[in-house]
Amino acid sequence: MPLAACESEPEVAETDTTIVETPDPIVDEPMMDDTTMDDAPEVTPQATVDAVTEAGGLTSLAPAAAVSNIDAWIDRLEGNPDFAPVVADLETLRSQLQASPIDGAAVGATLQSLGQATTAAAAGDGALETLGTTLTDAGNSLAGM
Repeated sequence: MPLAACESEPEVAETDTTIVETPDPIVDEPMMDDTTMDDAPEVTPQATVDAVTEAGGLTSLAPAAAVSNIDAWIDRLEGNPDFAPVVADLETLRSQLQASPIDGAAVGATLQSLGQATTAAAAGDGALETLGTTLTDAGNSLAGM
């Protein structure tokens, strides 16, 4: 038995198309730095203090979270001569937090130095001064002072 094609024409459905333009965040947002494009949020003194507070204190912050924050600060401050001592302490602290086991006394001494360097570099920035004090206090706590 031969096959016959349907003699009726297929129905054509009409659809209403609306074009919606959405901004492209990569194109429409200004870049923070013309030399890099970082997807991570910008690190700030207040955001760091908030993260420490939410964790229950600096010594309660998970080492991996601390290292991530440290790396963001190094990226932000590296190359600024006013913050060279801060960057040096951050690099030391990162190494100490990646060691196993973590030497609490050494971390305490580094936090003391980092806190003092941060406070000295704050130049009247209240949030940066608060971060410096938080770092120094945590260092004193770990060092048993």
